Amino acid sequence: MENLISFESFLSPAFIQLSDSYLNQRELFSNISSIMLKHGYVEKSYLNNVIEREKIYPTGLATPLLNIAIPHTDPIHIKKPFIFITKMEKPLSFGAMGTEDEKIDVNWIFSLGVTHAETQLTILQQLISLFSNENKVKTLISLNNEKDIYDFFINFK
Repeated sequence: MENLISFESFLSPAFIQLSDSYLNQRELFSNISSIMLKHGYVEKSYLNNVIEREKIYPTGLATPLLNIAIPHTDPIHIKKPFIFITKMEKPLSFGAMGTEDEKIDVNWIFSLGVTHAETQLTILQQLISLFSNENKVKTLISLNNEKDIYDFFINFK
């Protein structure tokens, strides 16, 4: 794959949350938004825009070993690029990518914040490539702390 982007420039162990449980997407996005606002990564407009975009363009994706979501919004709402990873204790319902009304329960959420649209496409391609590799997914699923997950992604090739 050309133009690989290093996940290291987008990740921080502080932006990895494990065993989270949310009642709905709004609660999840509110939590992420407040953390990213506090760290100076997003505009105040981020929360409403990521919620609205998810309604119109759902990001749930069923992969062979686990279901993920990759919510994101337009670069105008992002100050600094990031990937915020949430490993769910209980799955959360997301609309299935490319559908209008199909739902899937997701276990992992990769919230993207990018400042350039082309970067977003490259990261999406890299994540989808990762999730099509059964061995890498099995390794990821087995990880139980922020540091190990961070190391997994920054060493991902």
